[in-house]
Amino acid sequence: MKLAVAAFSLSILTSLGAFISYKRFSRERKAQIPSCSNFKYEVLEKATESFHDSVKLGQGGAGSVYKGILPDGRVVAVKKLFFNTREWADQFFNEVNLISGVQHKNLVRLLGCSIEGPKSLLVYEYVQNRSLDQILFMKNTVHILSWKQRFNIITGISEGLEYLHRGSEVKIIHRDIKTSNILLDQNLSPKIADFGLARSLGTDKTQTNTGIAGTLGYLAPEYLIKGQLTEKADVYAYGVLIIEIATGKKNNAFSQGTSSALHSVWEHFKADTLKSSVDPRLKGMFTEEEALKVLEIGLLCVQSSVELRPSMSEIVYMLKNNDCKFDSPRQPPFLSASVLMADEETRD
Repeated sequence: MKLAVAAFSLSILTSLGAFISYKRFSRERKAQIPSCSNFKYEVLEKATESFHDSVKLGQGGAGSVYKGILPDGRVVAVKKLFFNTREWADQFFNEVNLISGVQHKNLVRLLGCSIEGPKSLLVYEYVQNRSLDQILFMKNTVHILSWKQRFNIITGISEGLEYLHRGSEVKIIHRDIKTSNILLDQNLSPKIADFGLARSLGTDKTQTNTGIAGTLGYLAPEYLIKGQLTEKADVYAYGVLIIEIATGKKNNAFSQGTSSALHSVWEHFKADTLKSSVDPRLKGMFTEEEALKVLEIGLLCVQSSVELRPSMSEIVYMLKNNDCKFDSPRQPPFLSASVLMADEETRD
């Protein structure tokens, strides 16, 4: 009997301690959130039909996104995260703090958040079309992106990244640029999304050492191997991305030889047959000068040496000026797979 009472008392004390810790954690986190409009949890829960699968837009490593209709009729996207680790909590508040004041036509706009309920929520503008990967890599899809649409998407993403790197006092590095994090609006204009892994650098800093995060196949070598993070890591990922858009092929981090999209484009570049890399589904209906420029810029971005990669400002200028001349790529693309495999062999 005494043992049962002791166990019950311990359970009560444990629950009380957890509750106090949660409240303290919530107060600390609230103080970190800048002017982020508060949404009531109950309102967002109702707007998303209790986060029903029928209104689910997608899912990432840290949570799921749902379409919601607010009482005033506005359509929004609600990102739900469940904090079972402090790392996920940090991603949530990192995302709020970094982009609450960011405004650009090619970045998904944060409308507000909710931190009062059982799950923390971010509320974004609703982007009508799917993510780029769902359209670009969809087999047997009725809608094939035209070259003009692809070029506009490539240019828009470059402008969004240029703004993150240069548009404010704080330099923001996205760290997870990839096709699934590019959303398309009703006009198929791109909007960069998912800032959970983003990091900021002060104007006096050019590099930071940080834990590796992101998606294999898009990770720059200096970041993947040494954890050295600069805006050129985003440039590398952007290079992979635009090569995927131009070729219609997904880059596989563990492919080698001709099965790698990056390697294939490099081989065509050396053989002066770069035109052959363009997505065959376009059936030759593309502007050759633009397509070759995009592929060469992509190869410039994925060079191993940081100093050989252009900045996003330079890339925007290259894309927007027809008469712009730029250096040809000097190095073959960095392939994540070969480095990872070599590293594994070294450990063995």
